[in-house]
Order: sequence, then C-alpha cells, then structure tokens
Amino acid sequence: MAETSKLPETFYSTNKIDFSKPIDTSNLKEKSTIVTGGASGIGAGVVTAFAEAGAYVTILDRNEELGNALVEKLTAKGLHVQFTKVDIASFSSQTTGFKSAISFSPHKTLDIVVTSAGISTSTTSTKWLASNADNDDPEPPSTATLDVNLTGSFYSAHLALHYFKKTTPEAAPEGDATPQSKQIIFISSLAGYLPARDALDYQASKFGVRGLWKSVRHSHDIVSEHTPFRTNLIAPTFINSPLIERIVPGLKAKGQGVGEVDDVVGGILRVACDEAIYGRAVAIPVRREVAGDRNFDLGDDWEGRDAGPGLVEGIVNGGLEGLQLLSHSSAEGRLKGVGTRG
Repeated sequence: MAETSKLPETFYSTNKIDFSKPIDTSNLKEKSTIVTGGASGIGAGVVTAFAEAGAYVTILDRNEELGNALVEKLTAKGLHVQFTKVDIASFSSQTTGFKSAISFSPHKTLDIVVTSAGISTSTTSTKWLASNADNDDPEPPSTATLDVNLTGSFYSAHLALHYFKKTTPEAAPEGDATPQSKQIIFISSLAGYLPARDALDYQASKFGVRGLWKSVRHSHDIVSEHTPFRTNLIAPTFINSPLIERIVPGLKAKGQGVGEVDDVVGGILRVACDEAIYGRAVAIPVRREVAGDRNFDLGDDWEGRDAGPGLVEGIVNGGLEGLQLLSHSSAEGRLKGVGTRG
C-alpha cells in the first residue's frame, strides 16, 4: 500500500476546541482592539466584554448616536473605549479608523480585530425570476450587503495584517520570550455553511467571509517572523439582535429558535483568550436550557472535511435547529457512514 503523503504544514490548524475549559480573559488587558460594527448588536456585546477585561477598544461604525452612547456608558465605569465614525465599505474610511485605534492604544499598537460589521438588506432573492419575467432588462440588484459584509471584511483583514506588522517591534520585549499573538476574529454565519432561501447577497457574503478566513489561515506566515498571529471564525445562527429584529416574530411563529448575543460573545472570548486555538470555526447555535457551553467546533479544516461531518452532527443533535434548512431525517441519513474526528 502506498505511503500517504504528509500534508503541507499550512493545511494544519490546532486541535478541536475544548469547550469545558474555563475562559481566562486576563490576556486581553491593555490589548488594542478594533470591533467593526461595534455600536450595536453582537459588536456592542464584544466591545463591552473586551473593555471589561481591560482592553482598549475602538468602535468602528457609522452609527454615531449608538456608538457614542456606548462609549459614554462604558467610560463612566472607567473602561477604555472610543468611537470613530467609519464607512466599513470604504477603504480610506477604515484606514482612518485603524489609525485612530493605534493612537488610542497605550502602547501605540494594534493587537486584535473583530470583523462584526454586517447588514442584511433583504433586497436580493430568487423572487426576481418572477417579478422581472416580463421586463427586457431587470433593475440591477443592490450590492450593499456584499459591500459591507464581504468587501468590508476584506478591507479589515488587509489593514489588520498591515498594521500588525507595522506596530510590532522587531524583537520581543525583554523578559517576554513568547509574546501573545495578534489576531483577526472573522464573524461569518451559519449561512456560510447551510443553504438559505431568498438571501442571495447575504449568503454569498458570509460564504465569502468564510473563504477569506480560510485563505488567511493557510497563510499564517504572512505577518512577520517576529509577530505571532492567529485567526479564527465565528458562525452564529439567527441571533436576537437589531440585524434581524424585523424577522424575529416570524421566526418564532414558525417555531424557529434564535440565539443570544451573549452566546456569540462567549465564543469570541474563547478564541480570543486562548493562545492554543488557531484556525478553528465555532458554531453558535440556538440557546437551550441546558448546563454548559452550547457552542461547538465545526471541524472546518482538512481533517474535519471542511465542516461536513461536524455540521451534520450539529443538525442531528439539534444544535442548529434554529435554521431548519435541512430536515432532521435527511441529516441523519447523511450522517450514516460518515466518519468524524474525535
């Protein structure tokens, strides 16, 4: 039997996450952190958690009212937070925001970027096939969702990698032989793993973010030999936040559950704080009244067959019930005979 070729090192990520391990937020102290879309929803939850852990947090968002209100609330507690108005879909605007974060940092560095900015305009769906059937030339669809969710994340990653390298000294500080890593935490969605009806632009954007993360993960030497670097991905289900507030009643009426912002924040804190986690994708499912962390590792890597078995297991075990996009029986059928990684 022919010997199996060893996979290139860039195919590897660290072992699947142990969700029973306590989260220690102490290594976030004084970390210069950017949270895009941090004025509300998931982003605001991340801003609050990181600031409470001692990080210097910069909110990049277009909503001045909400952003400034959150800053006022947190700074009143003695926490370190600032707001910079930014158009996430504009590279020059984001550049200004990144520079403001570096100036805000006590060490004039950039350490962590969380790409939580996202919108869902619900303007692009397959319904155009019927509505435009009698028109010679259909109206062009809006690209706003793609511009913010995907292009904005691409800009954020580009700027993060540039400023990680630019603001890192060539040698580790004296007495610190193993400096903590710089990191990008990409926020995708379970819509980047499962089919979603009538959400062409949103689903395309979230699959795109997933692809962006995979490419960055497999290029982990791109920052600098002097700059340890990590990247992980968070994939939430429907989350009870302003992004989907208009459809939450309809989801609940159909018996579809929704997740909570705290669950997403918990997943982000886990990957942010644990230096042993690299290249992992975390699913944020619907919350249930059970003890323990409901989040789970999707196995979105070479050994995990790009989340195939892990995703099916999540559906069968009810972890992804909020999406209801594949039937339980169908998922069980797919799971039979599929090996999973322990």
